[in-house]
Amino acid sequence: MGSVHVVFMGDSITAGQHIASPKRWTDIVSDRLAHAYFDTEVTLRTSARGVSGDTTRLGLERFPKDMQALLPDVLAIQFGLNDCNCWVTDRGLPRVSPAAYHANLVEMINRARKFGARRVILSTNHPTLRALDFAPYNQIVRDVAFLNDAVLCDIERAFDNVYRELREYLLPDQVHLNETGHRLYADAIYALVAAAVRDVLSSRTRQ
Repeated sequence: MGSVHVVFMGDSITAGQHIASPKRWTDIVSDRLAHAYFDTEVTLRTSARGVSGDTTRLGLERFPKDMQALLPDVLAIQFGLNDCNCWVTDRGLPRVSPAAYHANLVEMINRARKFGARRVILSTNHPTLRALDFAPYNQIVRDVAFLNDAVLCDIERAFDNVYRELREYLLPDQVHLNETGHRLYADAIYALVAAAVRDVLSSRTRQ
């Protein structure tokens, strides 16, 4: 049945900042996939391409190296907490405007498909205890996924049930996920990644 390559691309949430492997959500998902296809004819590969501090603008700049060169069958995209962040030096403007964020996500999807990605998963961002205006950016993710036939992983909704205890899922910086948060993130996205892998394999058998 050949091989399937899954690439996770994003910012520090994908990189698992301050969390050691194998406790990051990308490691957890990769391990579950490896277990699911153990002792089968499928060769499953995963690559994590998260860079702390990245916006969608910076992510597009490294797309040739971190996505296009890898030719993934499935691409999971997570950006936004840096995009919506407002630096004092920018006089209150977000690092990436909502309009540019929308355009950047669409370009990522189009480029991914041009380089062979059969399934693209877009993730919203988890809530934080810092004053980040991420809600409009999460809605953009939902809109872009709907309008561009991408799979939506609504991470914000996955954290709804734990919002009152959100501190238990975050590091002391009140933004990044701790190990418990990474497990919840993995639980939220795994089924979608696994379904995307199955879809890729199924499409090949029909060819």
